[in-house]
Amino acid sequence: MTKAILIVEDEAVVALATVDIVNSLGYDVIGPAESCDEAMALAAGTPPALALVDIHIRGDLDGIETARRLRERHGCPIVFVTGQSDGPTRRNAEALNPIYYLCKPFTPDQLAKAIRLGLFGAE
Repeated sequence: MTKAILIVEDEAVVALATVDIVNSLGYDVIGPAESCDEAMALAAGTPPALALVDIHIRGDLDGIETARRLRERHGCPIVFVTGQSDGPTRRNAEALNPIYYLCKPFTPDQLAKAIRLGLFGAE
C-alpha cells in the first residue's frame, strides 16, 4: 500500500508543484487543503502517513495549530513547509517538534529528503 501524504498549502502554484513532486516520488496525495478545517476533513477520510504543512494558511487557524490537531488525531509526523523563517515563527513551529522545517522556495530534492525523514527517519 502506498503511503498517503497530506499537503496543507493555500498558495495554488506552490500546492500544485508540491503535488507534482510528491506524486513523482510515488506517494499518494491527500489534498491539497487550504485551511485547517479542510485539512482535518481530508485527514478524517484518509489518515495521512505524513503531513506537509504551510504555517500561514487560510482560515482562523494557522498551520501550527493545524499541525498540532493532525498530530493529536492522526499521530502523523509533521514537516513544515513555509516561507516564514523569522525567529518567533520558527520557535512556535519548532515547539511541536516537527520532523523537518523546509523553507520556500525548495527544490524537489529538498522536499524528497524531508519526506524520507518524515516517513522513515533517515535519508
